[in-house]
Amino acid sequence: MTLRHIPLLLATLLGASMALAATPPKPPVSDIAAGLLSIKIDGMQDLPISGLKMVKSGEQTVFISSNGRFAFYGGKLMDIWTQHEIKELADIDKVANRIDLSRMKLKPDDLGAVTVGHGKAQVLVFIDPRCPYCGKVMKNLQALQDQYTFKLVMVPILGPESQNIVVQLACELGASDTKAKDAVRDRLLKQDFAGLPTDPPVQCNKEPLQKAIVTAKLFDLKGVPFLIAPDGRTHSGAPESLADWLADKPKPSPSLATTPDTQSKNATEKKQ
Repeated sequence: MTLRHIPLLLATLLGASMALAATPPKPPVSDIAAGLLSIKIDGMQDLPISGLKMVKSGEQTVFISSNGRFAFYGGKLMDIWTQHEIKELADIDKVANRIDLSRMKLKPDDLGAVTVGHGKAQVLVFIDPRCPYCGKVMKNLQALQDQYTFKLVMVPILGPESQNIVVQLACELGASDTKAKDAVRDRLLKQDFAGLPTDPPVQCNKEPLQKAIVTAKLFDLKGVPFLIAPDGRTHSGAPESLADWLADKPKPSPSLATTPDTQSKNATEKKQ
């Protein structure tokens, strides 16, 4: 699903909800409250929703998350991006930290992505060119170019200087010259932006950059780097080990012998 399809899909959901059979009479509010208080809670899970909007269409009401991902209508909670209904707590686990780019039909190249690597599996990385943690990710990914293809999408979140760098590089990417694109990639990987002009480019296709910014807002990015693994897992910030995170290796549990409490206890025992 592309970004422009979201309003259309929401409109479709509204139409579908109006086509549902009439719901039974609602119980009094006091009965609902009493029922909620008497419920035995077997589990609880936070939904990845930063805000909620109520949409009225005639007699129908639809609740939609601010990023357009989740909609509650007709007694159903739907993940619109993946077109899946959320019924169980386990369903939330599947979507809370995952973004399925294939089901969204979102192409990184449409966002002006810079390609690094030639591996079969694709990794999407949102970066600000001046972000030091983004620099760490870009340094680490260079050793993984045979396994993965990294798509670096620039978004200016660190102020006017970042905005100028992103605009200048995005405009250079729009050129058909392969050497110009290679130069942009090298600048990003080295975080070397010396000599870039400060005046706005006279001719530039800013549509990919605009799509990148809209997509970043859609994903509710709180910061960069923001990574999406080939299996849809997401990570905000630089992973401790990029290779391990991409391979979905579990973090090693700390040894009891090396924990601070154990060290303090051993030191006390030696003094005694």
